[in-house]
Amino acid sequence: MGLFDIIEEIIDDDLLFILKYGLIISNFITIFILLYFKSKKQQIEKDENTSVLLVTAHPDDEAMFFLPTITYLNDNNYQIHLICLSNGNANKIGKIRESELEKCCNYLKIKKLTIINDEHLQDSMNATWPIEKIQNVVQNYIEENNIKGIITFDQHGVSGHLNHIACYKAISTMKRSEELKVFVLETTNILRKYSSILDFFVSSILNDNLMVNLNIFKAWRSMQIHHSQFVWYRKLFVVFSRYAYINTLIKI
Repeated sequence: MGLFDIIEEIIDDDLLFILKYGLIISNFITIFILLYFKSKKQQIEKDENTSVLLVTAHPDDEAMFFLPTITYLNDNNYQIHLICLSNGNANKIGKIRESELEKCCNYLKIKKLTIINDEHLQDSMNATWPIEKIQNVVQNYIEENNIKGIITFDQHGVSGHLNHIACYKAISTMKRSEELKVFVLETTNILRKYSSILDFFVSSILNDNLMVNLNIFKAWRSMQIHHSQFVWYRKLFVVFSRYAYINTLIKI
């Protein structure tokens, strides 16, 4: 006779139900906590006061895609620099989007922001950005600010946006010292992309460089600051996308 058979003889059905499913839930919570603390290990080796440069394509990229990474960097006392390679002027509201990005950086404690407004680096779904121009911008910034690490998009750009992919092409092919560490944000398949926090379990198994944000209000507020872009489908993105809660980085 099993344990639950013995218990069933001496307690009523309601209590048995609570015991059974309470045990299942408690095990689930325990596994989640263990995996979470596993994710809190030091993913990026650093010296004291290490400066890390985040390279994005548009205002709101930092909030939509990189929030867990930014949260991790802040929690571990990195100095975060952000270069946004355009001011998002596709709809002729570049100045508005610049202001929104500045406010979001203040909220996310990114104290060093550079917004590039160059005629060759304009927000567009169809434009191919010149790689050498991006490299010049980034290399000059690295030299002037003693940057030790760079984070940007991978070759798929999360959403397949050409501007995102240009960030990867430029950073991955530019000349750099051996001391400079470069990480790219992993693009996942569409099922994982929209599995929200549930992708935590898959990510924790497949990638050691795991960053987690468990604060949905922070994710929502970060995107809300980009008011001009916070349309209904981006609201759904915040709720259902893994990128509001989970980032996995790949070292290149």
